[in-house]
Amino acid sequence: MTPLRQAMIDQMDLRGLAPKTQQAYLQQIKELARYYHRSPDLLTDEELQAYLLYLIRDRQLSHSSCRQAVHALVFLYSRVLQRRLPRMALAHPKRDQKIPDLLYPDEVLALLQHFVRPKPRAAAFLAYATGMRISEVSALQVQDLDGVHNRIKVRQGKGQKDRYVLFTESLKQNLRDYWRAFRPESYIIYGQYKNRPLDSKYLRLDMKAAAQAAGISKRVCFHSLRHAFATHQLLNGMPLPRLQALLGHKHLQTTFRYLQWVALMDVARNPTEDLLCGLGRAA
Repeated sequence: MTPLRQAMIDQMDLRGLAPKTQQAYLQQIKELARYYHRSPDLLTDEELQAYLLYLIRDRQLSHSSCRQAVHALVFLYSRVLQRRLPRMALAHPKRDQKIPDLLYPDEVLALLQHFVRPKPRAAAFLAYATGMRISEVSALQVQDLDGVHNRIKVRQGKGQKDRYVLFTESLKQNLRDYWRAFRPESYIIYGQYKNRPLDSKYLRLDMKAAAQAAGISKRVCFHSLRHAFATHQLLNGMPLPRLQALLGHKHLQTTFRYLQWVALMDVARNPTEDLLCGLGRAA
């Protein structure tokens, strides 16, 4: 490991950057050094701006990827090398406002019924019942379950913030069956060893397989269960600020998009009184 890389890691640790953010920043700096075949501390301001143009024009990276590169550069030069950078030009195109393929309750139940392996099925159950992200489901531990107060603690979710989510009776019943079969001691959805979580790639693969087996032609990923939780809770009348707290959104506007998506759903397919999350019927 080069001294510069170690210095950057040290500064990221001191400022509490999340592991995934650190990994992304280090990869961006590695790509920069590979492009010029020189150490980044030897590059000029003009070369840095030219590299950014290369990312935009030649590699045609998305705006978010280019922005991440800029953040990595700013961190390296300002925090590690103590060098002031000129403002680097970066276009700010409007983001595409794409609506994901939303799942109806009957489609979610079909998915749950077509999981072959019990661990990914339990993980999917958790995601739909609580709205947790795949990383949060994977990191969930036995000590985080509070059945007495009907809540689950999500530790260090996105933005390194703790929050609580719902622990419904139907979810408890489903986990009891899972508990009897697997007896988790540390991580609830564990892999080969009980002290290590199941790799999230298996959750994604099983989700795709379940969607195919259920005959669902929509674009489905594990995050679709979080979208389903949010839209179904709104259809059941949950107030928007309450949903914001459960999802862990910093800004209400982020949660508001679900309200906009719900307005576009064909709710005639599922009468309001049937939009229950359906967990009891799937268990």
